[in-house]
Amino acid sequence: MGRRKSSVITDIAFEVLQSGPKTSHDIYDAIRATGYHYLPTVREVTFALKADRRFRQVDKVVVGTALRSRSHSVALWGLNNR
Repeated sequence: MGRRKSSVITDIAFEVLQSGPKTSHDIYDAIRATGYHYLPTVREVTFALKADRRFRQVDKVVVGTALRSRSHSVALWGLNNR
């Protein structure tokens, strides 16, 4: 049996956030770099981290992309014990 998608997200996010706060998109990129077969969306990363008490939303960061004409805000995550 496989692991739940949220547990994969939180395990990788815990490793990534050891070095400091990261955005949801940075955590998504780390999951993609591991070669995980079923990639979650950035929104699924945010929902999985909201449900786990080990993580807390530090702030919202405004980012811009080439695909969107306007900037948008992305959650900045950190570990709860730091």
